Amino acid sequence: MGAEVLTLRAAPELADTATAERAFAPALATAPGTAVVLDLSAVTFLTMEAVVPLLALVERCAAEGRALLILASAYVRRKLLLLGLDKVVPLQPPG
Repeated sequence: MGAEVLTLRAAPELADTATAERAFAPALATAPGTAVVLDLSAVTFLTMEAVVPLLALVERCAAEGRALLILASAYVRRKLLLLGLDKVVPLQPPG
């Protein structure tokens, strides 16, 4: 049996910490070893407050040895690049 994979699709607006935490919570509740695909391809608005839970998810997955793939819209990629986080957050282009 292969590894389990959880795919999460975020809403177009991640405007605050609480919204981002709700969006990412299922990834934090999965069994160890479950890979996570975080689809941010529809995100057109991302605040600094929402980036904090994203970084927490990246750090937790890394600490647990959990595979994390983030499909990022051009907007998300640009925002994280401007913040200098493109080398910390494992981004993939959508599609």
